[in-house]
Amino acid sequence: MDNQRFDAIVREVFAGLEEKNHTHLPREDVTIPIVDAPIYGFAAADDPIFETFRDPEINGPNWLGPKERMPEAQTVAVFFFAFSEEVRSRHRVSTELMDEAWVNGYGDHGNVLVPFAQNITAALEAEGVRVMNPTWDMEHPAVSAPVDNKGEEDLHWSAPWSTRHVAFAAGLGTFGVHRHLITEKGCCGAMVTLLLDCALEPTKRPYTDPYEYCTHCGACTRRCPVNAISLERLRNLKKCSEHTAKLFKEFKKGNCGKCMVGVPCEDRIPGRAK
Repeated sequence: MDNQRFDAIVREVFAGLEEKNHTHLPREDVTIPIVDAPIYGFAAADDPIFETFRDPEINGPNWLGPKERMPEAQTVAVFFFAFSEEVRSRHRVSTELMDEAWVNGYGDHGNVLVPFAQNITAALEAEGVRVMNPTWDMEHPAVSAPVDNKGEEDLHWSAPWSTRHVAFAAGLGTFGVHRHLITEKGCCGAMVTLLLDCALEPTKRPYTDPYEYCTHCGACTRRCPVNAISLERLRNLKKCSEHTAKLFKEFKKGNCGKCMVGVPCEDRIPGRAK
């Protein structure tokens, strides 16, 4: 397995999900695509950066690294699926907390990402590559703990597997004030991770600072409907999770996502051409 063959498999698998990659909007009576084709990056499974995620200030002691999950793993592959312009634009301009395009687009993205993970696993295994998917780890749930965030009540989540942190390690992007990952396709997307027992060339991390791509422009702070984001404290996860829980109770699927649209990093790295 080499990088060129891997790329061909990714393209073939995503193309095969064309029918699943759509959601219907009843009010408009239109069908729109959910996500764009993924970008991806690789990290070596034994990269020392994964040990740093045990730091309580980064992730925490619940972290389980690639080698702990799959001892024979050599490569960590991370895929970022940007939400389609059709989904993003409607949520961007909507005055509703949850536009139907976002409820259905974000809410149904698992209909694409889950079969993508299953199908690419099958395709890789057919070529002799052993694969493990730690993305949706139900056996080791994330643990939250209350913290003081510069005089404000907040939460810190210690996740056994954090797709955002793994994506940072795989050269896909850095964090923003809103705590989302900012990639060359922006921050408005969803991710899948895989562990592989074959060695693929790691993606060079073109950054050193965890917040290098964020310009601290404050756009996301103004977009948040519950004032959960500030330049000094970043996104308050307590306020955000409480708001999200209320929305989920009403809409049954989806997430807020207002801080991921209508901002300079929605679909690109701020200050760079799309």
